[in-house]
Amino acid sequence: MDKVTYPKVSFIIPTLNEEKNIARCLQAIRTQDYPPDKIEIIVADGGSTDKTVEIAKSFGAHVVKNIIKHQEPGKTMAAKHATGDMLFYTDADNVLARNTWLKLMTKPYMDDPTIMGFLPQTIPAPDTNSMDKYFGYLCTEPFTWFVYGHATTPRDYGNLYTPIKQTGSYRLYQFPSNNHPLLGLAQGFGTNKHFKRDEEASGDDITAGIRIVEQHGKIAYVPNAGIYHYHINDLNNFIRKYTWRVKNNLSQTVKKMGLTHRKQYYSSIRKIRMGLFIPYALTVVFPTIDAIRMSIRFHDPVMLWHIPLSWILAVIIIKETVSFYLCRNTKPLGLYEK
Repeated sequence: MDKVTYPKVSFIIPTLNEEKNIARCLQAIRTQDYPPDKIEIIVADGGSTDKTVEIAKSFGAHVVKNIIKHQEPGKTMAAKHATGDMLFYTDADNVLARNTWLKLMTKPYMDDPTIMGFLPQTIPAPDTNSMDKYFGYLCTEPFTWFVYGHATTPRDYGNLYTPIKQTGSYRLYQFPSNNHPLLGLAQGFGTNKHFKRDEEASGDDITAGIRIVEQHGKIAYVPNAGIYHYHINDLNNFIRKYTWRVKNNLSQTVKKMGLTHRKQYYSSIRKIRMGLFIPYALTVVFPTIDAIRMSIRFHDPVMLWHIPLSWILAVIIIKETVSFYLCRNTKPLGLYEK
């Protein structure tokens, strides 16, 4: 039997004080059932003052200094050092859910090296809190879920898009640019080495995903390649993180990042849904209906978090928007929304 020749892969990981997460992330990469000499890890560190760099180097990662400090420029910087045929954009709070993840994700590329994007499925981590599991099922936060609908998560793409090819291990899509799904260079999303982020897409992971769609790139969804995203620790963490994001969307302290930049690519229907989110969330009735529906679908009551988190996010948006336009507060924000 001929020996299988696997492609070389590069994991792109931006970090800043991630000592609590980075070992778990890198351990899952290093224990893959995949030729070790075909795995490269590049960490773009924004100046960690904890043991992040030390831990990364102990796993054989190549660490580069991210002088801009922010995540998205760090990914772009790290990608320039990558030598792999495929690049997987992975955050420090991501963990590959199985040791065959790389074999599953590289299979479409081995079938067709012209495929531009490779999409795993975000799933809830079994050892995390109930709120974080809710985000794992939703694959985003309530606002973006409301705007994108079935285009939020690849498990629901079948309701909107027809694959151009379907095999036992993946589905191949070519998405319309006027109705793109929620794609971002994060959570294990992979690209082939020929895809380059342009300056317009350098500050936002979702805009970079839109670029692939605009270039008519083929994207393979690999449903069995699950990835955990340890996103939220508790309610206070949720409020801090999304207050930061809303503030940055308004002030653009981190340029070209977030909704302010990416909404230019939204269809008219999605722009209307943006405006409807606040009344949707504040009614409580409609989030309750959706929460019950999702709890039944996933057989998990953690989806009831959709009710309070939708309401809280709506209040954050109202509060920060009013504060911004009344005070024009452009005070610099923290580097990351931790």
